[in-house]
Amino acid sequence: MANAETPTTRPAANGPAPGSAKDAGKSKTKADSQPAKDKPPVSADSESPKIKWRHYVEAAIALPLMSLLSHLSFATASDFGGCLARLIAPWTGSSRIAKKNLELAMPELGMFERRRVAGSAFDNFGRVMVEYCKLPWLWRIAWDSLIEVQGREHLQKAIASSKRGVIVFTAHIGNWELIPMVMAHAGRPAMLVYRALNNPLMDRKIAEIRSLYTAALAPKGAEGARAIVDHIQGGGIVFMVVDQKMNTGMEVPLFGVRAMTGRAIARFAMRHNCELVPARCERLGRSQFRISFEPAWFVAGDYRNDDDMRGALTRLNAKIEEWVRATPGQWLWMHRRWPKDAKRA
Repeated sequence: MANAETPTTRPAANGPAPGSAKDAGKSKTKADSQPAKDKPPVSADSESPKIKWRHYVEAAIALPLMSLLSHLSFATASDFGGCLARLIAPWTGSSRIAKKNLELAMPELGMFERRRVAGSAFDNFGRVMVEYCKLPWLWRIAWDSLIEVQGREHLQKAIASSKRGVIVFTAHIGNWELIPMVMAHAGRPAMLVYRALNNPLMDRKIAEIRSLYTAALAPKGAEGARAIVDHIQGGGIVFMVVDQKMNTGMEVPLFGVRAMTGRAIARFAMRHNCELVPARCERLGRSQFRISFEPAWFVAGDYRNDDDMRGALTRLNAKIEEWVRATPGQWLWMHRRWPKDAKRA
């Protein structure tokens, strides 16, 4: 990829892409036809945490670095992030967490293979973090040469057949942030459910980037849940990343080990009769990706019934495990997904 990255065919970032009517599959609803151009590009959490002096220090370092990296080519910036993460990782506590998680979840791997997977995971995570700087550029260009999309018909079918909204879910694999961008390019911007960063200044910057290609931003928690329900009932699409630990969730196996799993996605699906569309992003090379939409699920049952809830979440975790086993070096092994005292059954 050349260093000179001049936007080509992308329209104004806050408008739907040309040709979107063809990709959409049906008339757009008010809830899902417009990116968040009428909203300020800030976090959806109206009660932002108090800004402390260390937040200013962190932002003073990170924001100029992001600006500098944004002038590099996509591949070069991505390489920088991957290399930096590999260099730093061995000296962090996250490296020990990744090692323990791999021993717990994939004991069939030898020591050297686990080290290789952990190294690849840090490389991928570093790339994703730096690639945030390039997302505005990526949104503006015709990026078909970078991102291959499979299974669009599954998303279109779910949208066309749903009486309510649709929830698209994924895991922290590849560069998961590209999935809502691809959906917006097809004329279907989604409400993105997110976990706010600890630094409000950096959270605001990331929200500004995400507002380019999302219909709205909904923070995890009670306020976000109300916004999600309104969006679903209006026929909109919601995008959720659902593979992280949720202390208030339900204990459900993941890789054969008990893992606290958030109930929200199953509760929304059962209570509001909306379908779930699995979607995965795979990194195929330094800066090549494949995004795959899979056939939709209908989640039957009563969200107040623990057995129904456990069944839905077990299926969800099984799908995530399937994805991770396919590309183990692209998952967030450094996240403390299981309890410290977790053991295999």
